[in-house]
Amino acid sequence: MRRLLERINFPKVVTILSITFVVALGACGLTFLASNQGAGGYLMPLGLIELAAMGLSGIGLVVTLVLWIVAALLGQTNSK
Repeated sequence: MRRLLERINFPKVVTILSITFVVALGACGLTFLASNQGAGGYLMPLGLIELAAMGLSGIGLVVTLVLWIVAALLGQTNSK
């Protein structure tokens, strides 16, 4: 597992997941505003997709950050 953690580019993964989360959050807000302006119920599936993207990227961020911390701790214990 140590070799796998060494090959993962954690900053890049966290950046991509963060951007995905922020874009999905903004799109969800725009969908909410559009639905309140009388755009109709056809925006509901789009809102659900955006909520799913936010949820998955949020879970991915948490898991990636935990793995990053574990990788950093393993790296410190192996260097001694």
